[in-house]
Amino acid sequence: MFGRTGMGPGEFSYPRAALVAGNRAFFVDKAARIQCYTCNGEYQYDWEMPEKLAGKPTGLGVDRDGRIYVADTHYSRVIVFEPDGKEVGRFGTRGEGPGEFRLVTDVAIDKDGYIYVSEYSGNDRISKFSPDWKYLFSFGDKNAGEAALRRPQSLLFGPDDRLWVSDACNHRICQFTREGKLLQSFGHSGHGLGELRFPYGLSMLSDGSLIVAEYGNNRVQRFDQQGHSLGIWGTAGRHAGELAYPWAAEAAPNDRVIVVDSGNNRIQIFDAMAKDAWRSDAAALAGFAPAEEETATAGSER
Repeated sequence: MFGRTGMGPGEFSYPRAALVAGNRAFFVDKAARIQCYTCNGEYQYDWEMPEKLAGKPTGLGVDRDGRIYVADTHYSRVIVFEPDGKEVGRFGTRGEGPGEFRLVTDVAIDKDGYIYVSEYSGNDRISKFSPDWKYLFSFGDKNAGEAALRRPQSLLFGPDDRLWVSDACNHRICQFTREGKLLQSFGHSGHGLGELRFPYGLSMLSDGSLIVAEYGNNRVQRFDQQGHSLGIWGTAGRHAGELAYPWAAEAAPNDRVIVVDSGNNRIQIFDAMAKDAWRSDAAALAGFAPAEEETATAGSER
């Protein structure tokens, strides 16, 4: 466990996104800082976003060249940086038309370099861009039937290049093709095993199982790819192994899981393959403290 409340190196002001790239982990918080650490929690360096008065980023992605894509949420754009923080470009403007954004949540890049950007607050969709940032098409909007999304918060490509989406306000996880066809979804609102409350963070372990950070249930839950729960880690609280409104859970080397413990202004790391890491009994459900729906959906800064 590392991090504490503050604005200095190794300190956080409500961290909300994480990215593991090789042996480095990047985090962004409400101070609009991108901080780089080793995957063991050793602080390396940081940089600030160009603007922050309107709001702060909520998502990070990385391409095959190691460039960092930041979902600059409240500025309705994506900014691309070299890993050392040097800006190399940006795309997106505010609006609801093709290639425009409202509140951007995350960025993912497929094996061929195509870029997928999720957003909410009116658009609630995913847009696909070419490797040179040209708009191609969108999917998952309000007219998409069962594929319609409500605050798609995190995007993830698995080894088969299928796109996984944490559909936060529908309390489910979805899987799409790269063309935007819905293949499956699982989950519904609740705090039992297999149920979800505002799934925000999404990542994948080496065995293909999914790890989901539940903002609304103050926990991390693990699923197989058919949607069966494999157990829960964490509960609400301030001590080690306890969480307050976690925004992200990222798989790191050797199947360690890096959890962004947002409300506690810290990062926790645990071994996902350790014996008894995941609980599936009644004790795993004790002490949960769900977030109120109106808080999680309405407040853009949340």
